[in-house]
Amino acid sequence: MSTVILKWNPSFSSYTMLDYLYDLHKITIDKKEVGTFNWSVWDYDKIHKGDRYYWVKLGYGAVGIVSGGTIISEPYLGEDWSGQGRKTYYVDFMPEVMLNPDTLPILTSGDLAQAIPEIDWYKGRSGIVLENHLAARVEELWQTFMHRYDAFFAKVIENHPVGQLYLDLKNE
Repeated sequence: MSTVILKWNPSFSSYTMLDYLYDLHKITIDKKEVGTFNWSVWDYDKIHKGDRYYWVKLGYGAVGIVSGGTIISEPYLGEDWSGQGRKTYYVDFMPEVMLNPDTLPILTSGDLAQAIPEIDWYKGRSGIVLENHLAARVEELWQTFMHRYDAFFAKVIENHPVGQLYLDLKNE
């Protein structure tokens, strides 16, 4: 099993921050609507169904890991999301956790860069496969982060019966 870093900069991606918040809201309101996501990947020849992924938000605002889960397809060729006609491969993935970086703590790019400086956590290609020792370190950081905020996330879920890890500040 490999670990894949999916990078996303909503400032120029075809998938905007509004899209992310809409999907996050939809998931938390009706669990039947979870569905799958797809994302372009650079290391398509090294990625396989069952691999672990971490989705890293780049750009403005809070940056860092906003989601983790499992790759649920083999890479497949698709239309270039940027419209530039490049040969682009995608994978489908299923989130285990999705966090709103504007309202919840996330494992920041700063923390990741300090712990794992071998990777550029602020820019670069999406869909890169980590070497095993780096993947183990990311997983350790993620588990520590999730454990640190376990009680807080449980309180959020308790206060939001739909089980969301998303806070809509307009309704608070």
